[in-house]
Amino acid sequence: MQISRIYSNKDDLFHPIDFNFGKHADRLNVIFGDVKKPKDKKRDSHNLGKTTLLHLIEFLMLKGTAPEQFLVKHQDRFAGYQFFIEVALNSGEFATIRRGADNPNKVALTKHAESGRRLVDLPDDQWDHAELSREEAVKLLDGWLDLKVLKPYDYRMAITYFLRAQGDFSDELQLQKFQMGKDAHWKPFVAHLFGFSESPVQRKYELDDSIGALKQRQAEQAAEVQYREEDLPKLQAQISVLRQQVEELEAQLDAFEFDAEERRIMKNLVDEVEGEISDINERLYNINYDVRQIDVAMEHKDRFDLDEVATIFSESNILFAGQVKKQYEDLVDFNKKVTRERNAALRTRRTTLDKERVELESRKTSLDQRREQQLRVLRSTDTFDKFKTLQLELSEQKAQLVYLDEQRKKLEVVAATALQVRESERERGRVVDEIKAMVARPTPIYENFSRVFNAYCQRVLSHEGIFYFHVNSNGNFDYTIGLGTPGQTGKTSSQGEGTSYKKLVCALFDLALLKVYEDVGFFHFVYHDGIFEALDDRKKLALLEVVREQTSTMKIQYIMTLIASDLPRIDEKSPPTFAEDEVVLRLHDDGADGRLFKMAEF
Repeated sequence: MQISRIYSNKDDLFHPIDFNFGKHADRLNVIFGDVKKPKDKKRDSHNLGKTTLLHLIEFLMLKGTAPEQFLVKHQDRFAGYQFFIEVALNSGEFATIRRGADNPNKVALTKHAESGRRLVDLPDDQWDHAELSREEAVKLLDGWLDLKVLKPYDYRMAITYFLRAQGDFSDELQLQKFQMGKDAHWKPFVAHLFGFSESPVQRKYELDDSIGALKQRQAEQAAEVQYREEDLPKLQAQISVLRQQVEELEAQLDAFEFDAEERRIMKNLVDEVEGEISDINERLYNINYDVRQIDVAMEHKDRFDLDEVATIFSESNILFAGQVKKQYEDLVDFNKKVTRERNAALRTRRTTLDKERVELESRKTSLDQRREQQLRVLRSTDTFDKFKTLQLELSEQKAQLVYLDEQRKKLEVVAATALQVRESERERGRVVDEIKAMVARPTPIYENFSRVFNAYCQRVLSHEGIFYFHVNSNGNFDYTIGLGTPGQTGKTSSQGEGTSYKKLVCALFDLALLKVYEDVGFFHFVYHDGIFEALDDRKKLALLEVVREQTSTMKIQYIMTLIASDLPRIDEKSPPTFAEDEVVLRLHDDGADGRLFKMAEF
């Protein structure tokens, strides 16, 4: 696919742009910003529309709209505009897309055999499809483009790699549109693009999300249970014992025989209730002691007085100044910092102790009531009084049995979720191993790309071009790209992180990828916005040499934007870098006529 023409229904405000493509793709496509008023400081050659053209192409290639998009942001300026883009399909046919500023969700598409047709006045009934939504148009155009390499992804997933605005030169693969989203949205596609299977990469992210959701659900479920997952067997045993006690007590109450229950109460009172009360009393004593010690420690104030120290030094005829004074001041500051941190820790500890004390006192009150009730049963000589008391005990035991049984059910749910987490984590481990094994076996596409990319970096940047895939510390599919360190094969240097070199690495990355796919159904164009800006002239010329070599086969269409001051020159007498027929759009700073849209700046 290449771009052949862009025009609108208002030629006087937006002049048609005819690109070099197909058998003329060996000529570059330069969007050139000229300076006609170099001495007028109020003018600017950077605001002519070079980048706006790129955004217009994105719009015509059916990118979704957003508030910051220029046609939406300045809707009043573009009311009534209809835009058209003609693209050369890999099949040899042409397709024209019509999309208006007034209703960007209404798209028209048609195919035709010859290029250069002007379809502004073509009635809707003569378009192949005149009333498509954007989503429907994307699906149809994806079929017409027939970019087999991308399947199962559509053309929108990759087109931005070949429409690089200034903000897209910071990373070769993570474009601006990917930076706000999760890696799961684009890294599986990257794996696919270089011949790897995207399935395990996608599955790893799905498992991460699933495990995260399961752990969140497990935490919510666990918050409703007073027991831990490992307490489930103990809880089930406790329920079994309590159920047996309830059944035995019911039988004794029915028979008016209380001896066995009295023996059980006596044993419970001695072995459990009294023992737990004693333990609580000891813990409360320790808590009260610790709280008192914390209060005393927090009441302590720093007594160090710097003025007193200065007086002592003075009385001893010792000079207290310079470094000595600074050291004492640093000591005082350090002491204050330590005191603040200590007090913060003490306050946190006191809060914890107060909370524990309230819980223990509440539990002790409950145990005291239980002890009193059990002693009343043991001391009572009135059979009916014992009967009523034991009936109350039976009701409490039944309520406790219901509560424990509910806790058991909830804990079983927690345990089931925990099992799902463990099973998912085991599967994730297997998927990570699959990804590791996958990246250890380079694909032909990846190997071919690495060879071309390295050759381009050597020619333009005089450094080894490094690119490889690996599994990162999170077990995810990842990549490393950069320039090599001289004398250390395979090791990236920091030089490739500089803005200028990063821009060149991104450009060479695009060219290498297009080179690898130049003979198959793929994109066959690239738009580099401001590629020469802030580059050394020698690097500009070296890049241009690679571009011209690659476009000489007429398989790749190269579109670039630059301003006059960015033209590479060997010396002051060097000829123009671009032929006249390579400048497909000439803009300038001398009024509205020099802008992309012949209107006031917006």
